[in-house]
Amino acid sequence: MPETLLERVAAAAERDPTSVRPVLQILVGEAPDRPSVLRPVADRVNTQRLQGVLEEFKKGSWTTDDVLREVSRFRTRQAVHALRTRGRLLGRTIGNATWFPRWQFHDGDVRPDLGDILEALLRFSTDAVAGDRVMRLPREDLHGRSIAESLSRPREQRLAWRLLGAADGAD
Repeated sequence: MPETLLERVAAAAERDPTSVRPVLQILVGEAPDRPSVLRPVADRVNTQRLQGVLEEFKKGSWTTDDVLREVSRFRTRQAVHALRTRGRLLGRTIGNATWFPRWQFHDGDVRPDLGDILEALLRFSTDAVAGDRVMRLPREDLHGRSIAESLSRPREQRLAWRLLGAADGAD
């Protein structure tokens, strides 16, 4: 059983990284001269958070092989990766696979407004994981739906484009 406060925080961080954030903020605020003591705990929390974000990204994405199977225009892996290289398809290599957010595709093809979406996402980040989070996080102003979902809903489309920072997208 952990004895010190830091050992208890470290043990809690391993169980649930989000539960220790307030504790870490208090500790850092109260002990600014001891960051080296907190560094291992903060590093573990950050590593776990990043792993969770990447897992969520992969759950909502297709691998290159999935894209080849689902999108009829692509015949080769090189064709898929060429679009990614030119910034016309969002993707991220994790391990030995490249993952492409599924919201980029519709009815067996690349969604027609994808160029406008990717251009608008540049306002936030060039990182595929960050762009995917912008597109897929549920938003109160969209009645709990994501921007990706709302772009396909006529009543929410204009607001979704505004949230992306685009005039009205492909309209």
